[in-house]
Amino acid sequence: MLRILRGSLPSRAKSTLKPAPRAAVCVIANEVLTGKTLDTNSHWISKLLFRRGIDLKRVVVIPDEQEAIVSTVKELSQMVGASGYVFTTGGIGPTHDDITYESVAKAFGLGVEFHEAMLKGLEEAMKQRPGGMTEGRKRMALLPAGCKTLTTEFWTPIAVVENVYILPGIPSMVRSMLTSNEEHFVGVPIFRAIVKTLKLEGDIAAELTAVQNAHPNIAIGSYVNLTKDETGVRDTSFNTRLTIEGRDEVEVNEVNVLPTPVIILCCRIRKASVPILL
Repeated sequence: MLRILRGSLPSRAKSTLKPAPRAAVCVIANEVLTGKTLDTNSHWISKLLFRRGIDLKRVVVIPDEQEAIVSTVKELSQMVGASGYVFTTGGIGPTHDDITYESVAKAFGLGVEFHEAMLKGLEEAMKQRPGGMTEGRKRMALLPAGCKTLTTEFWTPIAVVENVYILPGIPSMVRSMLTSNEEHFVGVPIFRAIVKTLKLEGDIAAELTAVQNAHPNIAIGSYVNLTKDETGVRDTSFNTRLTIEGRDEVEVNEVNVLPTPVIILCCRIRKASVPILL
């Protein structure tokens, strides 16, 4: 249960846990900016990163323009630091606006070169396609010179330039490629408790602020209940859902188990190292 008090609360000492890696997602897609396509990749990646204990700090959507890609990749790479991760999605196909590989290469002062294993896999795949290998398709195997790669089930690997991971825009491929390489992304585990109450957000806002101020290492989220059951009827068993999240399991429990005047209907704590539905 979450402790809701009136008045001041004693502050918790500063956490001694090691800092978590930071991450950013760069969606490269004119079609997202014009509303033709709904971006689901950043949402899925955010859930993966949370589960892995990595702090996603920014999601940006930019056009398929080299200047925008170069400047954004540079900025995000510097922001997350050497221990962090930048994920780009989109712009690695066979058409004129697929310029992500060469743009990321340019951001780091690199050229591009054919990746032999990728080119071989591409040639095999194109034998099954009408029209076979074309110049447009062949250029999909031009990766940033000297980049590292992570193997996937496809002929397309994840190209890695320093802390930047280059992914396609197709959601099913993004999910498969990252899932098969999930262990590569290492963070600091997150613990979560969930509290549901009949109280409205406005009724407990001041008290939640006091708890949050006393526990700066814990993130307390408050969400209005808009859920409905399978028949479309609103779930009236609670009005507000509270999440208590942090990397110090002891402190999460301290916030979670103390007495409270709100009506508690559900409470649990789970590690982020297991799948969590956000």
